[in-house]
Amino acid sequence: LRGPSFFRRNAEIGAALQLYISTKDARYKEKFDALIWPALEGSLQFSISAALQAYPHMDRSYQKKLKDYVVKYKTMMDNLSADNPYGVPMTARGWGGNSTIINWAITNYYAHQAFPDIVNAEYVFKGLHYIFGCHPYSNLSFVSAVGTRSKRVTYGNNRADFTYIAGGVVPGLLILKPDFPENKEDWPFLWGENEVVIDICASYIFLSRAAHELVTRK
Repeated sequence: LRGPSFFRRNAEIGAALQLYISTKDARYKEKFDALIWPALEGSLQFSISAALQAYPHMDRSYQKKLKDYVVKYKTMMDNLSADNPYGVPMTARGWGGNSTIINWAITNYYAHQAFPDIVNAEYVFKGLHYIFGCHPYSNLSFVSAVGTRSKRVTYGNNRADFTYIAGGVVPGLLILKPDFPENKEDWPFLWGENEVVIDICASYIFLSRAAHELVTRK
């Protein structure tokens, strides 16, 4: 279970890393180093992103040590194909899983940048494939006005007028018990399916730019 201590620890890891990147003060590097390895041992899938973001700012011994964890993470990614045919971390909670999938694909971008021999670019593209329509229930793009057919009824700053704001990303599918996927097209007030919030939109922009960089790289 992820309680307050989990989120506090991850916040400390992120803060220590960003402070070290910004200031190059060794105190923050030491703090990050003390926190990241136990976190990787205890919850690899939730800690690997910060570890990978640190990669270009750390020494060779850190980079070499991190490689073993990336190999383990790659195995976890490949096991997702046994859970669903899309090979992404779909969730079955009371809120759609698009944010998880987008952030997972961003983590894969960092992994590909650092260890292209272990994680290839396809693990980045899988996240966008899913968001753009390769998912259960329909083939609608979950990004309004992006794609041939996309979400046209959302709940964002437009609120209750049954319209959308271009570029808004919805949470996506809910899995209704026992196994029915749903994403309503005619009712925006199902927040777990159709609410548009800023953080997921920002993450989508980062992921789309990362994918563009990969396909245009020479």
